[in-house]
This record gives sequence, C-alpha cells and structure tokens, in this order.
Amino acid sequence: MGFSEAKRAVVAALREGNFEHEAREALAEKNLLAVGDVDGSDVAELVLKTRSEDYRESPHRWDQSMVVHTFTPTVREERWYIKVYFLETDGDDRKAMFISVHRTGN
Repeated sequence: MGFSEAKRAVVAALREGNFEHEAREALAEKNLLAVGDVDGSDVAELVLKTRSEDYRESPHRWDQSMVVHTFTPTVREERWYIKVYFLETDGDDRKAMFISVHRTGN
C-alpha cells in the first residue's frame, strides 16, 4: 500500500466513520480514540501531519498476512503513536481497525 495510500485510506476511514478498534488490555491508555479522549477528526489531523520518515509498515503480530501501518507524527511538540490495519469489506471499501492511538510514553 505505501505511505501516501495508507495516509489517504486512514483519513478517509476516519472522516467516513468507517473504523473500529481492536480489543486489547489497557485500552484507556493505548487507544484514546476508542475511549473518546480524541475523535476521528483529531486523529485524521495527526495522520495528515505525518511525514514519510514517521511511517512504517509491519506484519500484524497475530496474523502475518495483514499489514499494520504505524504513524508517529510530532504535533505541538508531542509525539503520537497511531497503529492501524485494514479489513477488506464488500466492494472497494476498507474498514480501518485501530490498535493504538496515544501520545508516546503511554
């Protein structure tokens, strides 16, 4: 998928409300989007401010066939950690599954 396409797809999913959250321990600390401390438009702005050097792809640790996209933008002197992958749905739509949305250090 690559940086530019991943960035566009994440922002589109956030703006369309086409996303969910992966169940995990420490949800309140590790996924601020899931608990409502930030909203989709906040996260979309963070992703839009991500530079290519602050992005990486890696296989999902539980399913090596899925690609996880990690965005680590710095905004207002705060570094953020956003980790997401996509599930294919009917047609061309992709549902974004957020693993993490938090400031680094959390």
